Amino acid sequence: FKHPIWLTFWHQFVSTLLILALRLVRPGLVATGDDKAGIPPLTAMRAIQIGLPVAAAQCVGLMAGNVAVMHISVSFCQMIKAWTPACVYTIGCFMGNSKWSLSVAKSLLGITFGLTITSLGEMQFDRYGFFMQVVALVSEGLRINLLELRLKSQGYKLNPLSSIMVFAPMTASLLLICGFLLDRDGLSVEAIERIGQLTLLANAFIAFALNIAIYLAIQVASGLVFTLAGVVKDIMIISSSVVVFGTIISPLQVSGYSLALVALQVYGQVSKATASFDQTGIMLGLWELTKEVWTRPEDQIEPREEGEVVGLKIDSADATATNNGRV
Repeated sequence: FKHPIWLTFWHQFVSTLLILALRLVRPGLVATGDDKAGIPPLTAMRAIQIGLPVAAAQCVGLMAGNVAVMHISVSFCQMIKAWTPACVYTIGCFMGNSKWSLSVAKSLLGITFGLTITSLGEMQFDRYGFFMQVVALVSEGLRINLLELRLKSQGYKLNPLSSIMVFAPMTASLLLICGFLLDRDGLSVEAIERIGQLTLLANAFIAFALNIAIYLAIQVASGLVFTLAGVVKDIMIISSSVVVFGTIISPLQVSGYSLALVALQVYGQVSKATASFDQTGIMLGLWELTKEVWTRPEDQIEPREEGEVVGLKIDSADATATNNGRV
């Protein structure tokens, strides 16, 4: 289905219908207020103020990305998209969603570099296409950060379901306007029948479930973690296609994705102790962490007797007991 604007509109439109039906049956699941905390429900005007910037960023990104692929190659588009985690992090630092850390930035650059070299090959450079893909990249970074900011910092009780109720109608409305202006051919019966009505309906239900998962991930973790999870998803898809369909990938692609996976692991460690890694540097910090893991079983864990679960000793003068449990 070569009409992404209309396909995304269809996803958001069905999500709107499903969430309105759920509101009629179980209104408590999509409540935006909290009587116990004294938080009033969202008014229509406030919902527009919260949801419209996210919807606008999504529409701009979608349109710019569609224009870009008409002027530059898909591989070049993927190279630019590889900068999405770095873009999300940088914009997040400016918006206050993330705290700047040099070690985090270095680990994200490692991920970006690994993903970039997987797309090396034919590159049809076009200034206008490059500019539009960069616009799409910035719009996606802005959308994710705006979404995180509104899910976490507005003071309203926005769970994944109520978030869909706020964002989906506005996104569908803007995409409807964009579709009429830019892609009227997508409304043809032939285009719909080529895919099949049942396929489009099932696709919309899956997109509804995916939107719930996205809002939950951003609300519980962060927009950056959600973006990095997309990198893991892409690697899993490519690995599955190699195993299941016998897709051939080049050694350069294997090297790139391997580097991205290693950098993801580095980010996982760095994000747990950014201040320490900023002080020591990534390589020295990882070396110290490795030495700690190697020496911990000998220095901190007691010999285990039969039937005994042994924990780590509390090596402190004020400790009154060790963490040894009996079964």
